[in-house]
Amino acid sequence: MGVFSRFRRRRTPYRAATDEERIARYVYLLNTLPASVVESAHATAFADLPPARRRELFEQLRPFLAESERDAAAEDPTVIARLVRRAEEHRARRTAAEGVDAATQPARGAAVTAVGVEDDPRDRVDARSTLLNAGVMLVVADQFLVSSTIAAYYTVGAGSLQLDAAPAWVGETYDPGAAGMDGGAFGGGFDGGSYDGGGLGGFDGGGFGGGFDGGGGFGG
Repeated sequence: MGVFSRFRRRRTPYRAATDEERIARYVYLLNTLPASVVESAHATAFADLPPARRRELFEQLRPFLAESERDAAAEDPTVIARLVRRAEEHRARRTAAEGVDAATQPARGAAVTAVGVEDDPRDRVDARSTLLNAGVMLVVADQFLVSSTIAAYYTVGAGSLQLDAAPAWVGETYDPGAAGMDGGAFGGGFDGGSYDGGGLGGFDGGGFGGGFDGGGGFGG
């Protein structure tokens, strides 16, 4: 049986996790994994969102579009994943310039522009707050955590060499020698009848701070 079959059969770690724990795990991976891995996993996760939600995210993240991408399809999950990557990289650079660790900062709706510095529209966009305010944070987190990209990173990629240094849940979830998990353990992905646009189960939007310092995968 291949590593991905074992990954897909593993259930226990996710069924034991609350909404808040799953989002915390997602944020940990955002702060830890290489940006290219995060972008690929996000493309998979965003593909499970309704087209209207993808268009909403696209419009919110528009300041991160390159000039050559002005005609990009607003519903393309790969484009949205690329914009989120740029937003995360910008967030990390900005907080580093302010002398703050990006990995420990809460999601914020708008950054404060320093006095005397020309206003940058990208400073007013925070990707994590955008996901939260659009009511899709939990859906994206769930699909991100069970994506084949993340499984590959921890089973046959560089992450497989770092499991001992990672939190226990990482090894329990992605180590191919651990007990089985099913990729549908979060509820089987998105379908039009079960998607809850605001279903974060009481998650506090300010809860991205403290304790998620995973090493700043976007901060370089």
